[in-house]
Amino acid sequence: MLARGGNTRRNKNFLELRRNFLTVRTSDGPVEILPFLYLGSCYHSSNKEVLESLGITAVLNVSSSCPNYFEGHFLYKSIPVEDNHMADISVWFQEAIDFIDSVKASGGHVLVHCQAGISRSATICLAYLIQSRRVRLEEAFDFVKQRRGVISPNFSFMGQLLQFETEVLCHYQICYLLLSVVAPACLPTLDGLVWTTLHKSTQPK
Repeated sequence: MLARGGNTRRNKNFLELRRNFLTVRTSDGPVEILPFLYLGSCYHSSNKEVLESLGITAVLNVSSSCPNYFEGHFLYKSIPVEDNHMADISVWFQEAIDFIDSVKASGGHVLVHCQAGISRSATICLAYLIQSRRVRLEEAFDFVKQRRGVISPNFSFMGQLLQFETEVLCHYQICYLLLSVVAPACLPTLDGLVWTTLHKSTQPK
C-alpha cells in the first residue's frame, strides 16, 4: 500500500510538472522586453509564423539541445550552455550582448530563447539590461518579470548576474568620476542620458 501511495504521489507530481511545462510551452508567444528584443522558449522558436509576425530577424539560442529550426531564414547564434549550477553562463555575456546590439544596429529584432524561456535566456536578457541600461539586477529582474512572469534563473546564474552588475556599474562609476575631473562640463549631458536610459527607456508600456 505504501509503495502504491508513493507511486500515486509521484504520478501526480509528474502530471503537475507536465501541466506547468505545457502552460509555458503554449503561452501566447515570445514577449517583448525592448522594441528589438524578445524572450521566449524553444517551442516559440519553432513557430516560423509567430517569429515573422513579430519581425524577428535573428535568434539567440541559449541551449545545447534546442535546434536552430530555420537556418538560412533567420540569423542564428548559439550559446551551448546547460541549465545547472556548474555552468558558467557569464563567460557568454559579452558575446551575447554584442550579438543583440548588432541586430539592433541593423534595424532587426532578436528572439532570445532556451528550452523553456525561464532560466538561461532570461539570464542573458537580464545581463543585457544591466549593461545597456546601467540598471541594477533587481530593477532589471522586476522589469523582465512583469513581461514574462515565469522567469527564474537558477541560483548560480543569479550570483553570476550580481557579479556582472558589480563589474558594469563600478566601471561606469569610475568613468563618471574621471569625466568629472577632465571634462566636468559634459556631466549634465551624461546625467540626462543616464536618466533617460534608466527611467524612460525601460518604463512599462
